[in-house]
Amino acid sequence: MKKIKNFDIRTDLYYATAEGFWLDVDGRTARVGMSPLMQETAGSFVAVRLEKMGASFRQGESFGSVEAEKHVGHLKMPVSGMIVSVNEKVLENPRLLNTDPYGKGWLAEIEMSAWEAEKDALLYGETEVVRWFEDEIKRMEDKGWLAES
Repeated sequence: MKKIKNFDIRTDLYYATAEGFWLDVDGRTARVGMSPLMQETAGSFVAVRLEKMGASFRQGESFGSVEAEKHVGHLKMPVSGMIVSVNEKVLENPRLLNTDPYGKGWLAEIEMSAWEAEKDALLYGETEVVRWFEDEIKRMEDKGWLAES
């Protein structure tokens, strides 16, 4: 973990920056969760809906939805693949997205179908991840979406 302002950030993961997700990749499988910045700007989550195990999606397609204090919207698949597991705990307690985004707050595990073709579009590496988070925090503070720390 790396501390950037008030955020604890994992720099060992892949990030789909446009979708607001992290991916913890293990071979052809990835656990998908929400970026701490996404959950911070959305507010407290109150509902999560995820598609069923066995459903397949292309990158960018909706695989569920969330409802929070400041955001209601679709979850866009960060990479193409099939859902092999959903986190029942986060469905029962959506606040886990806020309180433990890298631990118990993960959303789904997917078997990736186009990893080699899609991985270069993801952010990876400590230097790149830190730089992106610092830039995003500054941008969000400038827009008034985050309280300056």
